Amino acid sequence: MKKKVLIKMVAVIATVSMCFGWLSAFASEQKDLFDQTNSSVSPCFIAIVRWTNNLTLNSGGRLTCHGRTEVQYGYIAGVTIELQQYSGGWNTIKTWGESTAITLVNLSNDWYVASGYQYRLKLTHKAYNTNWNQLESFTSYSDIVSY
Repeated sequence: MKKKVLIKMVAVIATVSMCFGWLSAFASEQKDLFDQTNSSVSPCFIAIVRWTNNLTLNSGGRLTCHGRTEVQYGYIAGVTIELQQYSGGWNTIKTWGESTAITLVNLSNDWYVASGYQYRLKLTHKAYNTNWNQLESFTSYSDIVSY
């Protein structure tokens, strides 16, 4: 009886060891692949706490483009709004940006567009430290509007 239990324990230990060896080799390969891309990992949503984006079609082809970024106290908020038109691919036709020395930036502008296209906003929300070094950045997109 003891021999059967001992054989089962050895089999379990061997299986677990092989799994960890495979995971270690896999992680090593992934690390090598990652290192070759010259990429870096940065934290997300440490300073940025809220964001919004909105694209509204008004009469006469007037689009209202709105973006807002809010960061924690001690950081500086920034936002860049790109109005994009679809013509076989998304092309930026107008850009606005703002950064203030406060925790909230709220940017809204109107722009007249041509009919027969789809439009969207590409917003880049940013957080800076007090020395204006960018700490966080991420992109959000509005809903698509057809005119």
